[in-house]
Amino acid sequence: MVARKVFVPWPIEVRFCELHPSSPPPPRMNYWFKARGKLSDDPALHRCVVAYASDLIFAGVSVDPHRKKGQKTSTLSLDHAMWFHRPPRADDWLLYVIESPIAHGGRGFSTGRMFNRKGELVVSLTQESLTRKLKPRKEVPKSKL
Repeated sequence: MVARKVFVPWPIEVRFCELHPSSPPPPRMNYWFKARGKLSDDPALHRCVVAYASDLIFAGVSVDPHRKKGQKTSTLSLDHAMWFHRPPRADDWLLYVIESPIAHGGRGFSTGRMFNRKGELVVSLTQESLTRKLKPRKEVPKSKL
């Protein structure tokens, strides 16, 4: 039997507001997102889904202006804080506005705001991330056992 790479679609639907064909892209991004399907009315579930969705693209916004063609990077979150101002509905469209005022020395800082379809601020976010260039693997590591 042959192993195949299986693509599992995100449980979140994303629609970008604008595409930046310029190179490098600016350190900001706006997009609409929502959970695929209908969720229960449990407010904790909606907060959890919004928290999950908030981290899908967040750190990449600080890296994009510095990325070189063909360069592979690894990014991880150092801090991620969220403030819920109103109860979000994760199964209805939310506008996510992300800006990265600084990225330097392998660290990026991003801020985000999420708005419902009425234009009300629902969530405010911040994130500090760490980015490193991926080193090509020359050989499979040997077991230390």
